[in-house]
Amino acid sequence: MKIRFGICGLGFAGSVLMAPAMRAHPDAQITAACDPNEDVRERFGKEYGIPVFATLAEMMRHVQMDAVYIASPHQFHCEHVVQASERGLHIIVEKPLTLNRDEADRMIEAVERAGVHLVVGTSRSHDPVVRTLRAIVQEGSVGRVSMLNCFNYTDFLYRPRRPEELDTSKGGGIVYNQLPHQIDSIKAITGQRISAVRAMTGRLDPKRPTEGNCAAMLTLEDGACAVMVYSGYDHFDSDEMHFWLAEGGRGKKPNHGGSRKVLRQLEGDEAELRRSRYGFGGPISKSMESGNTDRKQPHFGVMLVTCEHADLRASPDGVLVYGDEGVREVPAITGRGPYSQGDTIDELRDAIAGVAPTLRDARWGKDTLEVCLAVLESSMTGRQIER
Repeated sequence: MKIRFGICGLGFAGSVLMAPAMRAHPDAQITAACDPNEDVRERFGKEYGIPVFATLAEMMRHVQMDAVYIASPHQFHCEHVVQASERGLHIIVEKPLTLNRDEADRMIEAVERAGVHLVVGTSRSHDPVVRTLRAIVQEGSVGRVSMLNCFNYTDFLYRPRRPEELDTSKGGGIVYNQLPHQIDSIKAITGQRISAVRAMTGRLDPKRPTEGNCAAMLTLEDGACAVMVYSGYDHFDSDEMHFWLAEGGRGKKPNHGGSRKVLRQLEGDEAELRRSRYGFGGPISKSMESGNTDRKQPHFGVMLVTCEHADLRASPDGVLVYGDEGVREVPAITGRGPYSQGDTIDELRDAIAGVAPTLRDARWGKDTLEVCLAVLESSMTGRQIER
């Protein structure tokens, strides 16, 4: 069975990350795409040999498909999920699901009324390492999870941005864009809901007036705790503590402050730099395509899982288990397609085929959104937020 996908949104996620994964996946086929940018969609259509359209509605009217991958800006997720549901199409929607509870409820109602499957992706919780950590915990030999330590230091805030990406009210900053990777991983590994949040966020650069760092203590429903730390200020790089492998699994060289330097030298519009540098056919996409041969598994900073009988952390190709008798390595559980995006496709495919229900469904997405909102509320009020 091949799932016939239409891609809605040809930015970095849609055209650079997901489209090549769909093309390489044995169970996926790209049948159409849409994007309001005429130049991007025409070049993409020529590369993939598919029809392209300006809007999702137009694409759905003219092309037969089974599912839609929604990679439009956050503020359009709700509208596009409802439109696709009304057409009876299955959905992969980029994280975050949306930006407020009312829209999340509307999306849940739409997909459940239509009887379609929705997967929220592709957060790093789809990575093989998270799947492997979840399997080790569920198998039971390492005992109960007591604590998770997740920390990541990146250049996130200094990559070229559109104006709304630096406005928290429009979904900008790390809380909606980066913390879901850690929140989803914590939920997936433990199988537990987050019941309380105590957090601090920071805005350290007035020229980029959105949250760029966060430290949070999360209480899980079974009493375990997770410490979640993220900074996107392009100073320290936590890949130094992960074998100098980049988030996508490719080798990298130290480049502290490199993204800040690019912005300082910028002449012209930052949003245009984002399109040219990170967009379809740009230097970032070309470098990613050329670096596939020696790729290791992806990761999201450093994650340590403390259980009764062992500590667990990612290795380049699996999970290291530090137990009573020393250290052993468990190979990563891999899917049918490329890492992460392929695993997201697997989750939808298995749900459609009746193999397994989706884990990261619309209700999961709403729960993750509510944790993000609790982070913001806790930081603003100085109180722990009970859920």
